[in-house]
Amino acid sequence: MRCVAYLAGLVLGLALSLPGAAQAQSSDYTQLTSPQSAQNWYLTVGAGLRYQPDYTGSDDYLFRARPIISLGRGLKSTWWAAEDDAMLSIGVFSGQGWRIGFSGDLLWKRNAKVNPALVAVPPTKFGGEAGAFAEFYPTSWLRARVDVRRGIVAHDGVVADLKLDAFTNLGPWTFGIGPRMRIASADYVRTYFGTSGALPGTGGLLQRFNAGVHSYGALAQATYHWSDRLQTTTYVEYKRLTGDAARSPIVRPFGSRNSITVGISASYSFDTGSNYSLGF
Repeated sequence: MRCVAYLAGLVLGLALSLPGAAQAQSSDYTQLTSPQSAQNWYLTVGAGLRYQPDYTGSDDYLFRARPIISLGRGLKSTWWAAEDDAMLSIGVFSGQGWRIGFSGDLLWKRNAKVNPALVAVPPTKFGGEAGAFAEFYPTSWLRARVDVRRGIVAHDGVVADLKLDAFTNLGPWTFGIGPRMRIASADYVRTYFGTSGALPGTGGLLQRFNAGVHSYGALAQATYHWSDRLQTTTYVEYKRLTGDAARSPIVRPFGSRNSITVGISASYSFDTGSNYSLGF
């Protein structure tokens, strides 16, 4: 229950710390949430660089590039976007302060050749996850989002990502912060954290896997708008594994339950002149 208390406390802190932002942005609510039914499309291209764990649960860090290719409909793509949103998000339906659409992610293969710490874990295949997302803006400065996806090839499980972001504009800057939680099925945990044999000092092979809270944490990011089209973003994300994943031998004692990811990205938007949202 500590993770639930953590999330509740962080959300309460955000709500109490940003009353001024809510008042200042109330008149700009429609611009932040793009409620119109027919608007121009904006193509965004760019690239990012992350310093992150080699795999979830690893204590080995590396730099990894991340391309940015997005196509979004709105008023200069002013829907709030977090750096840890799904690689692929296609907004299909939208209205005053809400939108619903397709959510997808790519998952890279993982084996002992990538990292020797994975020697006791069955290799995972390259694949993806596909599902849907829903966003809701209760105020002009707060976004709630949930993504639910099922594995394709890589695993047979289901994951749900829950996010809450408070954000505000200060001149050319946009700042955002919010808690995160992932809920995963037993099949997902078994695929990525189940071992193929007992390891010394680990208490033996995990025999049973349970669905439930997989991880929790928070993300903070700052974006500088050089112009209406060009922007750069820097961000930091904290994540803590819990449940069966945290007890896996690749996490304890050979990895870490806690991880920090930092990154930077730059992107440029083009107005296509046409009357959904893609992101990688």
